[in-house]
Order: sequence, then structure tokens, then C-alpha cells
Amino acid sequence: MLTNLLRRQRDGISFNEHYTSDSDGAIIYEHACALGCEGIVSKRLGSPYQSGCADCWVKNPAPAVTREAEEEWN
Repeated sequence: MLTNLLRRQRDGISFNEHYTSDSDGAIIYEHACALGCEGIVSKRLGSPYQSGCADCWVKNPAPAVTREAEEEWN
């Protein structure tokens, strides 16, 4: 149902596929690092969605990228 609502491209809203396997996460992380991204943020499996900084989010920073100011993430 959500994919049908987001079929048309809208500014600021996009649908991301749901990836659950460890190998998918590792591949996504490797690509993010190769592209020079700061890393990836993932939601813990089984946790309800919460906006903002919450325990359901896991931040995996890329080792080669440094930031001037690091935000507080669990």
C-alpha cells in the first residue's frame, strides 16, 4: 500500500526497500563507504518506527570519513 502511494516521485519522500539479511547490510555498508558516505543508519529489526534519535536506530559510521561535529546516536 505504501509503495502505491509513493509510486510518483515527490520531494523529500522516498520508499526504500526492506533489507533484513546480514549480507544485504554488509553490501549496502560497503557501497556507502566506497561512495564516501558518512555511513549508514539502520532500524533494529522488530522495533517500531520512531522519528529522531531513539534506541531503535543503529548508526554504522564509515571508518574513513570524519565529521567536524558528531551527533549523539546510540
